[in-house]
Amino acid sequence: MSASHASTTRTSTMSADSHYLHRLSKRNDQRLRMRVFLFPYAGGSASVFRDWSAYFDDRYELIAIQLPGRGNRLGHPVVEDFNLMVQDIADAVYAAADVRKFVFFGHSMGALLAHAVANELVRRRQPLPECMFLSGRKAPHSPGKRHPVGSMTDEDFMSELRSLGGTPEEVLADPDMMRLMLPTARADFALLDHWYIQAPSAPPVPSISMPIYAMAGRRDVHCSPEDSAQWQFYTHGVFELLEYNGGHFFIHKVQSRVIADVRHRLDTLLMG
Repeated sequence: MSASHASTTRTSTMSADSHYLHRLSKRNDQRLRMRVFLFPYAGGSASVFRDWSAYFDDRYELIAIQLPGRGNRLGHPVVEDFNLMVQDIADAVYAAADVRKFVFFGHSMGALLAHAVANELVRRRQPLPECMFLSGRKAPHSPGKRHPVGSMTDEDFMSELRSLGGTPEEVLADPDMMRLMLPTARADFALLDHWYIQAPSAPPVPSISMPIYAMAGRRDVHCSPEDSAQWQFYTHGVFELLEYNGGHFFIHKVQSRVIADVRHRLDTLLMG
């Protein structure tokens, strides 16, 4: 492939896939040294990370992954095929990649997607994140059990959302809000159901050597610190388990501490 053809292909890919990328901070190309890709949890949008940019200077560009069917992509059809979603996000990340470093942060379903996208980049032999922060999610070989979302009534599904604790009660009690939210949230859980079918039963031979920082809430009944510790088997590199007070959505309850821990490790990485 000629250099000019490669450039054309890359530009085309960037144009086609940039709708997955929601920039949360302004770019300063002279100062920019690292991109931070943020993967939201099931039912969430890029807006769950809206406050993060206040904690970073202009050496960092924060980019949230905006899945279809929410936020500025409300009119886009949702995706329930996990492998297709991973391919689409990998295309978007590659299109945004350049000589600068980048990292992944994902919470709950977002952690699963971030890890799968990293492995897809390995498979393609494309640039890889410097490290990953995998938050509030069991390792892939221990996904847990629940009823498939397709078999749930709306009432059952709302009970599932209530048990996770991430949806405000006033939203759950508002019929108009739930009418907007339910299709997207159900699609995300269907995405997870699709993934459960292919989930490994034991840790694979790691295909990555980047550091993994697993983050867990001490009162998270869906993913305990012991569950999060299993991510150590998914890298040849450094592994660190970080624990926080709170349940499944500790990233909101103790947000400033979570971001401070991320920022400290990224500053250290930039200093070499």
